[in-house]
Order: sequence, then structure tokens, then C-alpha cells
Amino acid sequence: MKKVVLSVVAALAMTATAPAFAADMPVKATPAAPAAAPSPWDVLFGAAFTSDYVLRGISQTNRKPAPQGYFEVDYTATDWLKLYAGVWGSSLAEYNAEAEIDLSGGVRFSFGNFGLDLGYVYYYYPDGGNAGVNLYDSFGEFYAKPSYKIADWLTVGAIIDGGNNFNNGFGIIGSKNAYYYSGNATITLPWHPITDVTLSLNPEIGRQVYDCTGCVSYTYWDVGFDINWKAITLDLRYWDTDAHGSYLAPIAFGAHDLGGSTFVATLKFDTSISALK
Repeated sequence: MKKVVLSVVAALAMTATAPAFAADMPVKATPAAPAAAPSPWDVLFGAAFTSDYVLRGISQTNRKPAPQGYFEVDYTATDWLKLYAGVWGSSLAEYNAEAEIDLSGGVRFSFGNFGLDLGYVYYYYPDGGNAGVNLYDSFGEFYAKPSYKIADWLTVGAIIDGGNNFNNGFGIIGSKNAYYYSGNATITLPWHPITDVTLSLNPEIGRQVYDCTGCVSYTYWDVGFDINWKAITLDLRYWDTDAHGSYLAPIAFGAHDLGGSTFVATLKFDTSISALK
């Protein structure tokens, strides 16, 4: 009888400890699925509201506010080459045109700290070329925008832009050649007033040149103070030119000096599909 009891106790003991033995055995890990490669496609988009749409020192909205917006489709071909196409739009002073819609496309190269953007932009004015009603007609320009990051806090750049069909010849006597060139910089300040807020200075100086008879070439300059928080930027910018009194709004619209000194505030929102994932 004692032998039977001992046999039963031993059997129960072995049964009770079996799960513990199994738990102690090494389990072969299931291989993790490889991470999906990031898509080469991306869509950038944004909106802005500005107190005055100033282009190369000249007000396009007769010193009045303007809503603006854009979207751009990017394709990253390699780690140094990106293709893009986009649309940007803004309201205008009614004597210029109903609106400005910029259709652009090009390529962006990046080699270390050096970048180069080459492309073409077509300025489309929906009601352009309507004599006696507006001053603008649609036309296109080629551009090159090199840039170089000197340090984490300093990037310098330039723009060379031009074409031979300025304003589609509307209201122009003689040559339709026009171009501009400028130099700019982005200076990131070391001070962060609160987390995720970046402050920067953005100075620029440029020259707008026209070949047409009676057209006034001029130099412009501006400096902006940007306050950036994530996808939101407040741009506070001072503009000036050496063409005071040369570009005036029609008398019926106040005859404002469109190339005079001015201060502009712009609130912008910019993001992308990849940033939202």
C-alpha cells in the first residue's frame, strides 16, 4: 500500500512541475516583418493670409490683405534628386486681374550642404489681357535657386529668374525680356522662447530688370522675422525699393505708392502627407 501511495504522489509531483519545465524552455522568436520602404511620393500643401501681397518689392493687392494657398506633388527619385510640380494662388488688386495662379514644375538636387532648384513657372491670370480692365496677362519664366548650408544656423541662397515674354507683351513697347536676381539668407537664432518654437531672420536683396521701353528697373530689399511653431509660421517683414513713386495704383483705386516702404505680416500653415502619418 505504501508503494502505491508513493507512486501516486510521485506522478502528481511530476505532473505539477511539467508546466514550469515548459516555461523555462527557450522559445524561438518569430522574425519581425521587414519595415516597409517609405513611399517616394509626397504631397505638400499649405495656406496663408497676408496683410499685403508684395512681390519683389511691389504690392500686388493695392496694400490690401490676400488669402493664398498651394499644393505640390513630389517624387524622390534618388537621395539627391527630387521631381516636383505644384500650384500656388493668391487674390490680387482688381485692376491687375481676378487672381494669380502660378503653375510650376522642376527638379531639386542636393549634394551634402549644397542644393539647387531648377524649374519653370507660368503666371496665369484668369482674365488677363483685357485692355481697360486689368494690367496683367499670363506669361512664364525659368528659374534657378542655388543654396548652401554653411552651418546649422546659417543658410545662404540666390535666385535667378527670367524670360522673354514678360506680361505676354500686354501693354509693352519693344522688348519683352525681363529678369531678376537676388541673394538671401536664413539665420536661425539660438533662443527658443518656448519648446518647439524657432526664431529666424530672413534678409534678401534683389534687382528687377526690364528691357521694354518706358519700363522702370529697380532694386528691392526686405528682411523678415519668422516665428515658427510646428506647421505654423508668423512672418513679420519689412519691404523697400529704390522705386518710390514709380509704381502707382490707378487714381480710381487710391493712387497708392506700390513700391514704397511697407511692413507686412503673414500667417502661414505648411505641412505634407508624410508629416501627418
